[in-house]
Amino acid sequence: MSVVLNNNQPYTSKDAGFWRAAVSLGCGALLVFSALYAFQPLLPIFASEFHLTATTSSLLMSMPVITMIPGLLILGFVSDRYGRTVVMKISLLFVLSSLLIMPFMNSFLLLLIIRCIEGFFLAGIPASAMAYLADEVAPSNVGLATSIFIASNAMGGLSGRVATGYLTDLYSWQVSFIILAGFAIIAIICFYWLLPPSRFFKGGNSSVIKDMKGMFVHLRDRRLLSLFTLGFLIQVIFTGVWTYLPFFLKQDPFSLSLKWISLAYFAYILGVVSPPIAGRISSRIGLRRTMVTGLLLLTLGVAITLYQELIVVMIGLCVICAGFFISHSMASASVAKTAEHHKSGASSFYLISYYAGVAAGSSGVGILWDGLGWIGVVSLLILIVPLLLLFSQKQVSKRYHYEDLRGEKAR
Repeated sequence: MSVVLNNNQPYTSKDAGFWRAAVSLGCGALLVFSALYAFQPLLPIFASEFHLTATTSSLLMSMPVITMIPGLLILGFVSDRYGRTVVMKISLLFVLSSLLIMPFMNSFLLLLIIRCIEGFFLAGIPASAMAYLADEVAPSNVGLATSIFIASNAMGGLSGRVATGYLTDLYSWQVSFIILAGFAIIAIICFYWLLPPSRFFKGGNSSVIKDMKGMFVHLRDRRLLSLFTLGFLIQVIFTGVWTYLPFFLKQDPFSLSLKWISLAYFAYILGVVSPPIAGRISSRIGLRRTMVTGLLLLTLGVAITLYQELIVVMIGLCVICAGFFISHSMASASVAKTAEHHKSGASSFYLISYYAGVAAGSSGVGILWDGLGWIGVVSLLILIVPLLLLFSQKQVSKRYHYEDLRGEKAR
């Protein structure tokens, strides 16, 4: 490893700058996804404390995800024009502020408002990180850096769920968030200290309208639309399972306390190791076959949870995590491979669809939980499977080239 940063060439895995970038972005991802998913195992607690239904309490998960969608568009656009690092740094400070404020909220409405503001700024890291890596890291090593970043996303989701669930059971949800804020301070210090400055970023010098046209033309590519839809559907399944799992495991025949329910999220470890393994497999059998394998594993895992034995449910959750992160990583890679221009814009649209799936899986699926319980949740998710397989098999459609925007009639 190089002793000093290489300022003339993109970083490779032999450079200190590469590892500083990977670790700093990993710290940012850990914080962002810990904060986003920290509420998920606590929804029964909020439902009880504020006298809410399960569906209403789930707004603490779905609403910040909804506000992430404009955050992805706006912060991604600002990042492309004015710089990646400044967007990420400012966003993390707003996330920290929200974590410090929320433990002192004694109103569900105020808590929900703070969560919505937090959701907008949670988008800062996912909106900018991949573009930063594309700017600063050599193409041959972007895959490694991306795998580290996605693994950090999964680890953040795991740590946020487990830590807040366990600490809330021991103390209170307020104490768990104060501790999470302490972790946020450490993560932000590491992020600021380690992140190398942008060296190759070039701000946008074309008109805003032209850049927006270049982004939105992706919505006319059927193959990309299929991948966006796929990202939405797999997230509906994944979020639906994990949002209503605490309610499911609190009931008979399990009757688990929140402390033990939170430990179920250790299944996320498979989400940490699955993306790099899937990447290696895809180099042999292709992105699509690897994606379909992940979708089938996801479906199998959901079906397994219907067997109401705790150890079997835990196995099902592990299979769900493996299948989800395999299919998600392959869909993300397919978006980057399919888009011919404005790749960050295409990735943003995929993420928007992906997080829209989080919102739908959080509160939309709650209607089925309130009416039919776990069987209703699982039945809907399994019915989505034919759509998953349909959209995973779509062929590449006619491409729309950015250069042709000015000559639309020539087509």
